Amino acid sequence: MRKQKYSLQSPLARISRHDQLPAGAITLGSCLDTSNGNSDRFTLVKVESYLIILVSYVCGPDAKYYCDQYDFPLKTLSWFPRALEGFRKSPSEGGLLAGAMTTQDVDVDGEMMCIQNTTDGYALMNRSRNLQDASSQYYPVNLSLSWEFLYKLGFLDIWKSAGERYQKGEI
Repeated sequence: MRKQKYSLQSPLARISRHDQLPAGAITLGSCLDTSNGNSDRFTLVKVESYLIILVSYVCGPDAKYYCDQYDFPLKTLSWFPRALEGFRKSPSEGGLLAGAMTTQDVDVDGEMMCIQNTTDGYALMNRSRNLQDASSQYYPVNLSLSWEFLYKLGFLDIWKSAGERYQKGEI
């Protein structure tokens, strides 16, 4: 069983389709991930002061539509790309210690976040929120992003662009 270290934030309203957003929601960018052989659409959405990442896909014999939701504070737009650099720098350049698999938990607008190294990329974790479809047990928000998707397919560039707009106060 996972151990809950921080108090949990209230869940955000569930969005069931990336192409049918609630009133006031703004799409900040979108990118198709074909790195795993599927076609998963990652959509960055601003809802009030939150960043919601929707991962939508079609699968199964009936081509059923699915839309998973990952909730973060809006400041994650600028925090994540900077924090990710810690994995790409040497310790002498201010990066993580050699062999580090996770960053320390960091308070990002009142929510405890970290980045973890995975076998094919990174996982962005929000320890202050439970997954949308989680049972009564604690399952922190955990979004996996492959290197290929981030760097070759351009999702990190889309994310950085949105983060720059956030830093300028345009979002």
